[in-house]
Amino acid sequence: MSKKRRRRTLAERAESIFRFIEAQPEPFPKSEFQRIGLNPTTAESWVRLIEYIQSQPRIRVTKMGASTFIEKLENRYLSMLRKRILDSSLSMKERSRTMDDYISALVTLERIEDGRIKK
Repeated sequence: MSKKRRRRTLAERAESIFRFIEAQPEPFPKSEFQRIGLNPTTAESWVRLIEYIQSQPRIRVTKMGASTFIEKLENRYLSMLRKRILDSSLSMKERSRTMDDYISALVTLERIEDGRIKK
């Protein structure tokens, strides 16, 4: 009798992918994902999905009993600033100024949400 292999869940696949990426000392070809069981087509799909998700505004997921709430932590402007901060093609001076702008915008957004500033 052959044992039936259980398919990995999406979360298990994502964890495996990120563990593999973390273990690589330098850039690597996509074909290396075969070592963790992803064919090139599937690997390409996962990489595109990861890039898309990483470019989106950050969220927070909170579970309260049986309910799950999703809260947007960044608006599009904050998301754009975060991308500029991480953009190594910009000078450190530009990135530093962008970080200052990010923090100012974040503080303003938090004040608005706390009701300390009238909308």
